[in-house]
Amino acid sequence: MIAERNDYRQELVREMSSSFPAPPRKTERISQEEYYQLVEPYREAMTRLEVRMNGLNEDYRKKYRDYPIHNIQARIKSRKSIEKKLAFRNLPISAYTAKDNLTDIAGIRVICYFVEDIFSILSLVKTQTDLLILKESDYVHYPKSSGYKSYHMVLGVPVYRIEGMQYYPVEIQFRTLAMDLWASMEHRICYKGETPDETADAFRNYSAELSEMERRMKHLLDEVRKDNPQEPMQ
Repeated sequence: MIAERNDYRQELVREMSSSFPAPPRKTERISQEEYYQLVEPYREAMTRLEVRMNGLNEDYRKKYRDYPIHNIQARIKSRKSIEKKLAFRNLPISAYTAKDNLTDIAGIRVICYFVEDIFSILSLVKTQTDLLILKESDYVHYPKSSGYKSYHMVLGVPVYRIEGMQYYPVEIQFRTLAMDLWASMEHRICYKGETPDETADAFRNYSAELSEMERRMKHLLDEVRKDNPQEPMQ
């Protein structure tokens, strides 16, 4: 199955690359027109996936009188960010190169309540036969050394045009509320410049503390539900 997914990914990249002519040998930036042309199908893929996630959350609520997703955030990478990432990778700065090499032009962040909710919705996503799983990274069970936790996937989402259907990658991140708080604060405090050792150590400790707080709150929720098994979730 893994080999099959890799084949799909290679085919996806070839199909996507054919939509743009080869770039000039030296290109310093992507024009606004090229940027709009580049991101249009990614935006459609992202919207389709966002609608799908909301639908799964609603179906889960109807079936289990519960819902795993707190909120969903979606974004399209800016032209400046695309150019910066290509430059960082020492790649030609063009729409063609971006489409050929970047899988995070469209991104969705799914914020859940607890770790168990992440894997509940994740299991539902994996049953969607029209979506291709191109990549997975489990930073929930295997956090980064900084303390960062999240579950990352890149999904190939079908987009239909007059010329036919193509898959476009959308990066999706699953986090709990506690994980998102940590990541947001870490980004704000440590994003620019080098992080002092004591600050990095503090954030590693905060990650552990937030995980423990989340675990205790989940225990409280389970205790409440024992006493009120028929109580509908609000």
